[in-house]
Amino acid sequence: MSTKIMILAGEASGDLHGGELVKELFKAEPNLEIFGVGGDKMRQAGMELYYHVDQLAYIGFWEVIKHYFYFRRIFFHLLEELDKRRPDIVVLIDYPGFNLKFARQAHKKGVNIFYFIAPQVWAWAQGRAKKMAKYIHHLAVIFDFEVPFFKKYGIKTTFVGHPLMDGLKTTMDKQTFCQHFDMNPDTPLLALLPGSRKQEIEFLLPVMLKAATALKKQHGDLQIAVSKAATIREENFNSYLKEFPDVRIIENKTYDLMKHATAAFVASGTATLETACFETPFVIAYRVSPLSYLIGKMLVKIHHIGLANIVAGELVAKEYIQQGLTVENVKPELEKLLYDTNYRVTRINKLKKVKQKLGAPGAAGKTALLILDQLKTNRT
Repeated sequence: MSTKIMILAGEASGDLHGGELVKELFKAEPNLEIFGVGGDKMRQAGMELYYHVDQLAYIGFWEVIKHYFYFRRIFFHLLEELDKRRPDIVVLIDYPGFNLKFARQAHKKGVNIFYFIAPQVWAWAQGRAKKMAKYIHHLAVIFDFEVPFFKKYGIKTTFVGHPLMDGLKTTMDKQTFCQHFDMNPDTPLLALLPGSRKQEIEFLLPVMLKAATALKKQHGDLQIAVSKAATIREENFNSYLKEFPDVRIIENKTYDLMKHATAAFVASGTATLETACFETPFVIAYRVSPLSYLIGKMLVKIHHIGLANIVAGELVAKEYIQQGLTVENVKPELEKLLYDTNYRVTRINKLKKVKQKLGAPGAAGKTALLILDQLKTNRT
């Protein structure tokens, strides 16, 4: 009888890391039966999907509340499948709003719970860690500062390093990249990285484009390129670009863009870590619906919103949040990052510490071994 593993990931980043994890699990144990919620990467690695991450990718507290009954149906269907198939372990990847509730219910049914990429309760609900200790058997965390935090609450916690450290690879040198996208390697390039969700594009891309073109009016040599995520429909994306014919659209080469840009304008999230690791100076953009922001402001207990700043423990990239995200506010900082050499160097030096704190490569492989070890422990 094969060992059964149920894995739940709720968004594109979870699918990316989950895809590597599923590969490593099958590499170590080819006869596993793995099923649950994921995306194309996890399916390609051999996992059976009940739901695709695209069906769960909503951001902001209010947006999730609006879709409450939709999420509720999915939640109870997955619990039914848990009862039918009786997995030997449930592996949860990030996506805390859904996954922590599922963990509680699965634990009540006697299933062992493993969490990869811990909920960031240190940022928004520290008391929740005490409750997590009752139903999470092991946490594999991706930030070193999370180990003492969770251990304080009695949760078995292992730092495996950040999954990004396995995939931060470019495919082109600067000359080739610029030639491929018809750009000049000798003039400044501003990268716009608006995110991978439809809501992020709606909230962030318009102001990014306006700020970039305002800069170009003053600096005629400035080149502008925007990264389009595969999760965003082309027609939706292109509707924002109609009025900006000089802006290059970069598909499937986001890391090359991050690496070769002079400076970047980045949506808050994992992309801030990626850009920091390429040592490209940047600013951070964050905007959600007013109600989601109000709820978040009441809950979040940390000084910075950008992951790069949180990991570094200081402001390595300026943050422009909600109403503060305007062309007038952002433009002067971007101008300094693009054209003030001394200022650029000081920012780049600050970014170096981010990569140092993300650990060694091999997070998925280490996590797979921890999961399999837990399965062996459960059987003895």
